[in-house]
Amino acid sequence: MNIKELAKKYDLNKDDFWELKRGSKAVWIITHDAVEKIAYQEGIIFAKPDVYRDNNKDVALLGEANLGTRSEWTTGEASSANCKNAYLWAMAEKRLKDRLTLKLINAYEYGIYSDIEADFKK
Repeated sequence: MNIKELAKKYDLNKDDFWELKRGSKAVWIITHDAVEKIAYQEGIIFAKPDVYRDNNKDVALLGEANLGTRSEWTTGEASSANCKNAYLWAMAEKRLKDRLTLKLINAYEYGIYSDIEADFKK
């Protein structure tokens, strides 16, 4: 699935993603809002995550989600070292859910990442 097919399938528009050039390679960055739209349309079910924290400041969530009979697990983390806002718990949740969604729809195979996974600049 390429970005055009993804956009058509989930009714995304040009504001929902952009191309990021990395040397001779390029990847597609999709917004968190667009990933949430995909998760809703697909009917992805997220399980309550396990919480890991360091000094009640840095947080990592280990979670699982299901799409039909398919299941995936991954982590979502946030710390002052990788997050510029004060809402570390919310960012960890967003990262977890976006990663699970993108895994379940097989988007990583096609170089599609969520904008909240790293400090991607448009």
